[in-house]
This record gives sequence, C-alpha cells and structure tokens, in this order.
Amino acid sequence: MSQKLNAADTALTRLNVNLNQETAAALKEIAARENISLTEAVRRAIAIFKFVEDEQAVGRKIQTMDANESNKRELVLM
Repeated sequence: MSQKLNAADTALTRLNVNLNQETAAALKEIAARENISLTEAVRRAIAIFKFVEDEQAVGRKIQTMDANESNKRELVLM
C-alpha cells in the first residue's frame, strides 16, 4: 500500500547560489558522469556532507582505502 504525501512532504525550496568556475565545472562533471541533473548532484553532495558531519559529530572517522586495503586515507574537515 502506498503512503500519501502531503504538501509539506513534497515542498521544494528554490535557492540561487554563486559558484566559482572550478566548483561549477566539478558539479557539471559529476552530473554528466552520473547522468543526473545539477539539482540532483547538489542534493547528493549535501547528503554526503551531512553524513560525514553526523559521523564525525559522534567521534567516528571517515576513511577511504584501495581495493587491497594497503593504502588508507582519512578525511579531515576543518
């Protein structure tokens, strides 16, 4: 059974942002590579940033590693 959404659940907020050329190019590159809109690329970037901040807020570290687990890097936000 599908759940009916009310207007508050589907309301959108329109934002205008100013990006430097490098950031705009990176956003466009991501959107093209993932075959998504610029709006969806921004949504995903915000979701990832929120996830990272939430994890760090409870003392967790964010790391990446290569397939062999031989090269690990830690993400540090200032």
